[in-house]
Amino acid sequence: MNIESIDKTKLATSGEEYRALVGSDADWIARSADDVWQVREAGHGPFVKMPEADLRAFMASLQFESGGLSTGSYRPLMASLTLTDIFEVFERFGMSRGYFLETHEAKCEGGTCSFDFWSFCSSVCGSSAKEE
Repeated sequence: MNIESIDKTKLATSGEEYRALVGSDADWIARSADDVWQVREAGHGPFVKMPEADLRAFMASLQFESGGLSTGSYRPLMASLTLTDIFEVFERFGMSRGYFLETHEAKCEGGTCSFDFWSFCSSVCGSSAKEE
């Protein structure tokens, strides 16, 4: 993973853009839990501000599909990060603020997004099942 500052003009602003971004060879987005740990260890972004227990709880909730973040809970972020920091967390996965707001309060279950407080569900939800 290429750990550098994020060019915010490249962030996905819609589900279609997010699917295209994670399907590309973009090396600046976090595509796995290992990528997130690399960002933290490099001292970049809001992951550094989080107590390890909160980061582990966040990481345990995440699911990745087709090269991108599919679903998880943002609740562990709320204890130690500001709203701006939370948006920056999702920018690391390639999501703009607006797109994250479109995906929150839903969880990917059985390949579809359904209402769930404190969760998010991106447009790659269920994409692994569709590829089989």
